[in-house]
Amino acid sequence: MWCLSLSRASLERNLLSDSQMQVLHHQRIVTVMLTLILMCCVTQLGCQDRVTKKPPARKAMFDDQLKTKYRTQLKRDPGKEFGPEFVRTTDLERSLVDEHGFDAIKLIFEDRNSANYFQVGELPADCPWAHLNDKSIDVAIDTLFAPIADGIPTLIAGLKDRCKYLYAERSDEAWTLHYFLDVILYDGRRYYHIYSGGEPHPAPDANASLAKYTWNVPNDLKRLYAIHDGFGPILGSKEISVMAQMMDPICKEQSNFPERYRFSDLLEFHPDGGGNAQCFHRQGDRLATVDWDHETWEISGQQSLFEYLDERLSQLDEE
Repeated sequence: MWCLSLSRASLERNLLSDSQMQVLHHQRIVTVMLTLILMCCVTQLGCQDRVTKKPPARKAMFDDQLKTKYRTQLKRDPGKEFGPEFVRTTDLERSLVDEHGFDAIKLIFEDRNSANYFQVGELPADCPWAHLNDKSIDVAIDTLFAPIADGIPTLIAGLKDRCKYLYAERSDEAWTLHYFLDVILYDGRRYYHIYSGGEPHPAPDANASLAKYTWNVPNDLKRLYAIHDGFGPILGSKEISVMAQMMDPICKEQSNFPERYRFSDLLEFHPDGGGNAQCFHRQGDRLATVDWDHETWEISGQQSLFEYLDERLSQLDEE
């Protein structure tokens, strides 16, 4: 290309007069100057656009007026039919969270619980999960449950898939970690469910109920409590109880005792809210979890603790 340009310049000098050469030279200078001016103008306009371009407008935060408005709307009217009111308020909760995120979660729960909520990334230094501040939600979940990950793969995958917000609550000097999980309600609408985990407690002592019936905290429960002392519907170390405490007086009153087991050998750790319970069944040195039916008093379905957690706690969507 350089040789071609040189030959062309030599040809022009041979064919054109001096005056024509001067005109041609002048035209080229003008062309170069106009090009430079145009480039400067384009650059200046680009810089000005970058300087004057405003960032996307942030969504309005909840001021006192908006908080009062939404909290009023979130209350169900006892004078109206429950069904439509349930749909209205749950839809409003979900839409507020979708639009305002963590600020909406605080709005919904501050009136019900405490007002001390901190999202992962902003956890105070005295929070037991402050070491998660530099981690994403997925990595935080992997980090927390790593010691028992082999036993609950389905549950961990479900938590990572559904957890949209991970935040801690401080109440009366105790901390709780909340997992805000996406769920589908029985009617197909999007809503949420929250699993809450207590502070880690690696070496819990037997509470009064366990001590009375010569129980120790089962080793698998200890492994769970080392991560969360109580998680979701699973009772913490202070709440678990031997079923004989409640059922033996009833058995004596009715002169009716179960044939296949003793209530002193059932340790309840997950009541289902309808009277049934998942319990550890003590059989000599062997421990397995079983389902206890409050109507028939039958026990069934032996599973290890982690088999049970992986299956039961992964079932979040309503049917």
